Amino acid sequence: MDDTAATTLSGRAFFEHQQERRREAQARLTGQSLPSRPPPPPTVSPPVSPAAVTQVISSVPAEPAAPALQLLVTNSANEGQVFALHPGELIIGRENGSPILLDDLRVSHNHALLRVSRHTVTIEDLRSTNGTRVNGESIRNQTTLAPGDQIDLGGVQLVIEQRQPKRPGGS
Repeated sequence: MDDTAATTLSGRAFFEHQQERRREAQARLTGQSLPSRPPPPPTVSPPVSPAAVTQVISSVPAEPAAPALQLLVTNSANEGQVFALHPGELIIGRENGSPILLDDLRVSHNHALLRVSRHTVTIEDLRSTNGTRVNGESIRNQTTLAPGDQIDLGGVQLVIEQRQPKRPGGS
C-alpha cells in the first residue's frame, strides 16, 4: 500500500496495517512462512418468515390488466370495429398512424383526443371540421366520458362500453 492509501486508513486500522507489513517483512528476512489467515466468516442472512415472502410477492405488480373500457363504432365503413382504450393519449382521426383510425371523410385527420387513465376517460375536439358531440351536445372543452356515452364525430357514431372479460376456453 502506498503512503497515500495508508493516510486514508483511520488510526487503529493504520496501526494494524503497519503491524501486518512488519510481520511480512520479518518473514521474508528469516525465510519463515506466515501462518495463513482464516477466511472471513460467512455472512448469514437472518431467516425470512413465510409471511414476509408472501408480502413481497403480493407487492410485485401483476401483468397490466386489460383496459376496462372500449370504443365501438356503430355506423360507417368501420361499423362493428372495437378499440381497446389503453392508458395514455389516443388520437381519433383518419390520419394514417392514428391509434383510433376511422376511414370516413367526415372525420378530420386529427379529429379528437381521448385521454385515458386508470379511472377516467376524457375527449377533446381538436378543432375538427365537422365537430365532436357527446350524448348529442357539442363539446368545446375536455369532456369526461362514461360507459354508455355516445360520441358523434362529424356523423360517425361511437359508443363507450365496459369491456367484457374473456372467459377461459371461450372467445
